[in-house]
Amino acid sequence: MNREGFTVSSLFEVPGLKDAVLLGGSSGLHNAITRVNVMEVPDVVEWVRAGELLMTTGYPFKDRPEKLALLVEQLAAKGIAALGLKPKRFFDEVPPEVIEAANRFGLPLIELPPSATFSDLVREIMERVLVTEAKDLMILQSRVQRLSQLLLHGDGLVSFLKHLYVMINNPVVLIDRDRNLIIPAELEQWRRSIQDNEWIKWYGTERLDSNVIAVGNETFHAHCVTVPGDTEHAYRLLVIEQYNQYRTVDALTINWASRLLGFEISNMQVRKSIEAKYLEQFVQDWLSGRMVSSMDLQLRAEACGWPIVQPSTYLVGCISFWDEHPSVKELQIMVKNLRWNNEQNGEVQLIWTLLEGELVCLVSHNGKRWTEEQYKQLADKIRGELAAVFGEHKATLCMSRVVQQATDVAAAYREARRVMEIRKVYRTQEEVLHYSQLGVYLLLYRMQGTEELEEFKQLYLYPLLAMERKQQGALLTTLSTYFACNCNAKETAERLYVHYNTVNYRLERIRNELQLRLDDPETKLLLQLAIKTYHLQE
Repeated sequence: MNREGFTVSSLFEVPGLKDAVLLGGSSGLHNAITRVNVMEVPDVVEWVRAGELLMTTGYPFKDRPEKLALLVEQLAAKGIAALGLKPKRFFDEVPPEVIEAANRFGLPLIELPPSATFSDLVREIMERVLVTEAKDLMILQSRVQRLSQLLLHGDGLVSFLKHLYVMINNPVVLIDRDRNLIIPAELEQWRRSIQDNEWIKWYGTERLDSNVIAVGNETFHAHCVTVPGDTEHAYRLLVIEQYNQYRTVDALTINWASRLLGFEISNMQVRKSIEAKYLEQFVQDWLSGRMVSSMDLQLRAEACGWPIVQPSTYLVGCISFWDEHPSVKELQIMVKNLRWNNEQNGEVQLIWTLLEGELVCLVSHNGKRWTEEQYKQLADKIRGELAAVFGEHKATLCMSRVVQQATDVAAAYREARRVMEIRKVYRTQEEVLHYSQLGVYLLLYRMQGTEELEEFKQLYLYPLLAMERKQQGALLTTLSTYFACNCNAKETAERLYVHYNTVNYRLERIRNELQLRLDDPETKLLLQLAIKTYHLQE
């Protein structure tokens, strides 16, 4: 990484290195030196660190000095700043292949003066390195204080990024856990010059210290750090080295900024979690009818960030699972994935919660009354959200009628619960079931377990079931289809894929067994009710 500071080119200003000679690798003269190391062993590659000036007499290579070429390649890969050789003692000259390797890999190769002593050079160089680092630390301290003050004053992430952008004079981008870009307003136009696919490589969870990014027709180095935190998908702080060289103090600033951002994001998430819990309790109380008065409802709604707007209409949906009911933990995960979406979405607000062990949504619509098309679009939207989080679970969205007052939301919730309960006994597997679709099942559901309904079944339903058990045909299905086809035997046969005479035979068996006329309107009503009672589970 190219950084300002005490660089390799500054070495020649050190008194003990005035007579030093640059043999090769001039493209690396801007490399910053952060420490000094001395090598007199052949396996030094395992012990060096990036940014070091490595000095040696070449003793390990006195018999084969050309082997230094491989060492140059290895040291360049480790990111050292420069290699200082002190020949004449163990070999006369630096082999040409070593110099060529230094040029090829951009590693400055310096011939140290014969009179120089390593201990003096270490002291002189480190004095200058420490002075440079002290200056950087002063700048860093000032920057960290300013950034900390911004967060303490609650100016927010965008303001924080704006000041960071001004400090390092390079574009700064924060990528959140949902892969959204957070940038200062001043960079919005610059953002449009970058293709969306350029951001994909920064979305992963692996750490990317450096890469390149295309801005318009040019490419620039990009430096990325992961914002500390316990989030499942971490935030990423990205710096584009477009306008100014990315210096050591800039790298330190970004590292500190990422830590401060980690604290701020954690605080934001805690606040959001607390607000969500208050909102959840409010919605549960609202649905359950535990509000003391309309004034109490209004005050709590405003305190939770969901002010009651007039005029508004409301409806409630309950989720009825077809097979095994998910566990409480599974339901909690579903709610988390559906998110607390209480942000304004046009005129519609939607929020999910768990109530009485069931998944429930509350919808409010500000302004005009619901149209049939809006109602259908809403149901499709909710079904789409559910399909994304349910996995293998299949369910029906049971929806109440629309109510005109916020105080009637509890009644709407009771309707949605009734739809869900009737769906379970009705055994339908429709994806959406409205209260208005229940029809006569509302009445039959209320009569479940009564003597009157049992007597009715004895007269009209059980004889049909007894005939079916005697293998006299699918009588219930035939009769139900016959009524659905408006008593047209030919159409009934076509729907059931049986012969026309088969349908007539089954209908005749029913007439004879029950001693009823199937063309009588009252008889047809009674038999249709009997069939519907069969659909209801005890």
